[in-house]
Amino acid sequence: MVRRRVVLAGLLALAASGMAGAGPATLPSLVFEDQEERKLDLDGLRGRTVVVVYGGRAGVEHHVAWGKRLDATLRARGVYRAEDPRGSRPVEILAVAQMGNAPKPVRPLVRAMLRGKVEAGYSLWLDWEGEMSRLFGDNDPASTVVVADRTGVVHLVVAGLPDGQPWDAVTAVLATLN
Repeated sequence: MVRRRVVLAGLLALAASGMAGAGPATLPSLVFEDQEERKLDLDGLRGRTVVVVYGGRAGVEHHVAWGKRLDATLRARGVYRAEDPRGSRPVEILAVAQMGNAPKPVRPLVRAMLRGKVEAGYSLWLDWEGEMSRLFGDNDPASTVVVADRTGVVHLVVAGLPDGQPWDAVTAVLATLN
C-alpha cells in the first residue's frame, strides 16, 4: 500500500512537472495505415488497454526500445504470452510514426522504404497528418507514450526514454489497468 502511494505521488509529481502532455480525455477516433497499407481504427481497440508510442524520425530507436521493453515486461508479468495472437492480448502496443504531412504522391515510396526496415510480423502505423503530435504534443526526438484504458480513457501522456521516471510512470499505470 505504501509503495502504491509512493508511485501515485510520483505520477502526480511527474504530471505537475510538465513531462506529461495535455490532450483529449479519451483516445481519439483516428485511422492509421501501416507500411503494408493495412488500416487500424483506434476505436476498434476498445476493450483492451492501448499504449501508443509515437514520435518523429529522429528518435526512432527510442520508440522501438519502448515497444520492445514494454512487450517483454508485460509478458514477464504474465499479462499475455508471446504466442498469444496480437488481437487477443489485453494490451495493445502501437508504434506510430509521425510522417510530417508527407504529400500523397510520396507516400507509396515511404511505405516501400519502411517495408525493408520494419521487422516481419510488426506494423509501423503511419500518422500522415501528425494527429498524435497535434493532440498530445510533439516531443521529438523523445518518444511520447499515451496509455488508455479499455474504455479509451487516457490515463497518462509522458515523453522521454524508456527508463527512469517516464518508464516508471508508464509501468505503474499499466499495473493498475491490467
